[in-house]
Amino acid sequence: MSVFLVWWLDIFSGPGMAQFFQGGEDWMSQQFPEAGEVVPLVFNVLRGIFLIYLGIALVRVINAVRQDEDWQTLARQPLIILIAVTLGDVLTNLIIGGGGGA
Repeated sequence: MSVFLVWWLDIFSGPGMAQFFQGGEDWMSQQFPEAGEVVPLVFNVLRGIFLIYLGIALVRVINAVRQDEDWQTLARQPLIILIAVTLGDVLTNLIIGGGGGA
């Protein structure tokens, strides 16, 4: 079990500021070198939108908990989106081979 945990942490460790789709961004930058700063800009905008969405959803869930409303239904959609983005990132790295590095 501990070997699996170490392997899992090693695979998914990366810079905290760019954890999602870093491999995809690196691959796109290598495939389109003439794009310059456009590829990092697009990926950073996507990350920003994702974080803003999760932040707003978290505030809505916390407000629902504080007002004794049904917070599980509010938390379900952001959780599904978080899982979908995480799976998309893992599948992207599987498809492109870990960022296309040597």
